[in-house]
Amino acid sequence: MTVDRAGLERAAKIIIRAAIASLAVTATSAHADDSDDKLPSVLPEVIVTAQKLTQTLEQVPVSVGTLDGALMDQSGATGFPDLQGYLGNVTLNLSPTGGDFFIRGFGTLSTNAGFEPSVGTVIDGVFYGRSNFLSVFFSDDERMEVLRGPQGTLFGKNSTAGVFNLVTRSPKNINGIGGEFVLGENGQRAARPVLNVAFGEHWSARLAGNFSRDDGVLHNTDLDRPEINVDQNTLRGRLRYDNDRLRADIGAFYSEQQLNANDFQLIKSSAPMLALMRQYDPDVEANLDFNLSANVPSHGETHFKGANATVNYALDGIGNIDQWALTSVTAWAKQVMESRDIDGDFSPVPVIRDTLARPAPFSQYSQELRIGGHDDSIMGFGSGLNFIVGVYYYDSTFNSNDLFQLEDLGAALAYLTAAQAGNPDGNALFRIGGVPLAEAAYPVGRLVDIAAPLLTPVIGQRQAATVTLDQETSTAALFGQMEYFFVDDWAVILGARVGHEHKKGHFTSQAEGLFIPLIADQQDHDSYRNRSENEFSPKAGFKWQPLPETNVYLTWTRGYKSGGFNALPLNDKNLEFDPERATSIELGAKARLLHGSMRVSAALFDTNFKNLQVSTFATGSGGAAAPVFLNAASARSRGGELELNWLTPLPGVAFYGSAGYADAYYTHYPDAPACAVPSECPNTNADGTTQDLSGRPLANAPRWTAAAVPSFTTLLPGGALATFAVDVLYRGDRYVDVDLAPEKLQRETTEVNARIVLGSRRGNWLLSLAARNLTKEVIVDQVLDEPLAPGNYAAARSDRGRVLSANLIFDI
Repeated sequence: MTVDRAGLERAAKIIIRAAIASLAVTATSAHADDSDDKLPSVLPEVIVTAQKLTQTLEQVPVSVGTLDGALMDQSGATGFPDLQGYLGNVTLNLSPTGGDFFIRGFGTLSTNAGFEPSVGTVIDGVFYGRSNFLSVFFSDDERMEVLRGPQGTLFGKNSTAGVFNLVTRSPKNINGIGGEFVLGENGQRAARPVLNVAFGEHWSARLAGNFSRDDGVLHNTDLDRPEINVDQNTLRGRLRYDNDRLRADIGAFYSEQQLNANDFQLIKSSAPMLALMRQYDPDVEANLDFNLSANVPSHGETHFKGANATVNYALDGIGNIDQWALTSVTAWAKQVMESRDIDGDFSPVPVIRDTLARPAPFSQYSQELRIGGHDDSIMGFGSGLNFIVGVYYYDSTFNSNDLFQLEDLGAALAYLTAAQAGNPDGNALFRIGGVPLAEAAYPVGRLVDIAAPLLTPVIGQRQAATVTLDQETSTAALFGQMEYFFVDDWAVILGARVGHEHKKGHFTSQAEGLFIPLIADQQDHDSYRNRSENEFSPKAGFKWQPLPETNVYLTWTRGYKSGGFNALPLNDKNLEFDPERATSIELGAKARLLHGSMRVSAALFDTNFKNLQVSTFATGSGGAAAPVFLNAASARSRGGELELNWLTPLPGVAFYGSAGYADAYYTHYPDAPACAVPSECPNTNADGTTQDLSGRPLANAPRWTAAAVPSFTTLLPGGALATFAVDVLYRGDRYVDVDLAPEKLQRETTEVNARIVLGSRRGNWLLSLAARNLTKEVIVDQVLDEPLAPGNYAAARSDRGRVLSANLIFDI
């Protein structure tokens, strides 16, 4: 693939000239406003809402990783997944059609819409039931917070692994325009305008847009088109009213996102399979590069919209309580997946595709009402109380529908023949003569196509199956948490959440033709299920806070992730699964040191999961296999995190570092899905269809993660600033699929980024020139077996190679 470097260089020159012009215009005023010629020597205070109260980072007894909006703007990141490396024990993948979050080794893949996430997504205080809502909000952000470990007491169900808490920029009481312009390699460009308006003393509004385009880094040699070329058009608005006691914040958003959605490329293919595929695409290859070959013109398109209102009324002084407030959070959101296509065999051979039979909507409504605040004592006893008590209601509906279709019967027969000819554990008859039989696969398939009209009365006109799930969910909960300082420095932490959830599901599966039931164990059915669950998520612990900017804590927490329904109900077996629960002990410490120039936090944890929800395959009659989702495992993760921010004594030299260690493994999983080639996996059971993964690591769980970010900032003439920074981001070995086959091990990676940032000290303009992945690390986030072709593998590559970008940010 060629890159228009000349065009990129011209665009970069234009941006640089614009920045120099801005520097010349603002130099005098900047010098006048920034007469202090010294760089900061004290770290700014970080205010977080990790416990639904406004607290400094050092006061929160939870392991919290934070990134501010400035780093997000300057890093050259094109989305939230590019930021995961800065935070220990965090793994993140996100697209318009799905999101996969993992914290401390635990998480849930979005391969089945019936699985709800293990990491909660909270944006401006609103919980979203689908992680990909986050893709709407990658611009105009104040900070992101990652809360590690179970957070069920305050955030409810589906936060057993943690919470991703995003805070966007709120309206300011000024009139101004601003925004960001981005240019990058592979045709990346974005315009993200911002308009802020003040209406008198109490009213203000903010409108932010994100209009981004990406030419895609992958090329499909069969269809001769780019892939993963995300286009996004997003508008977000906020209106705020603020007086002494009352603050009301009303927000709304709308976003359209689409892309060519083929992202799996073959990385290993047998000689017979490769020979067959080259009959359809002579350029097909089995290498981990930036080319793939798929015959299905896969397209993904999702529309998002939503609105929310947060009202906060101060009750200070009422009832002799020093500081407390009543807060109401009302929200509605909807996403409609207009299209989502999958080439089921990842190849140019027209075998099987999975697409939507019709648009798939998800909608949610939530209402939270809480009281929280601080009092100096309880009826004169103790030394202080931080508290929060509330009620929560959540309602959602969604429709999942999949159309599985055999594209070409002759091609499918040729595919199966070639697959078995190259299967190292396959029937020996297919390997006699090896290559000659493989060469016969394509002409035999063509003969079947010619004879298809004669076979139609027997096998049916179309080989397809449509499966659907319509689901309704309602949840209600009471929750509360307090920190009670029974003496000046020591507090007891107590909290609990009690909830009830009810789900209704309607499943259908309807086949046309003969072959889908044989291949996928499909059975026609029309089924209904109802399930009710009770949730109890307690928290207890102690906190020692000898200074306002220091705390040491020990907590015990439990989290709950709701059960649900299989959204791929090919048959009427395994239609539902039970909830999973997590129990965690955490010991942590946080402090601001060296007169405020250093911030350090550390945590040790031990988390156990029971009834872990997993995906596997069930073998039916005739060897057919269908995906099922059930509770089949228990797991444990032990380790810790360390984060450090330091403004060193050397003028302008700063350092940020993070490290995470998580030994995440199955404690009991005796019937895990076997590898497609059982002989490659030493723990395969005698039946050859399962394996014992007890004691083996969880997928998507690197044992070590680390980041080191040294930077140097200097003053330029006129009071402007120049910053030079390098990011070294390390992730250890990790498996990227559940069966832990050797081909699915992603080796350790060390990604190096660099950037030069020029800007005004007032913050009214900034230019960032970034280079990401200078080491050209090759990174995949998923490797799958090619269906029905044992020993063949396809991977989804997540890196873009080395990427140069320029960001111009201004605020007038």
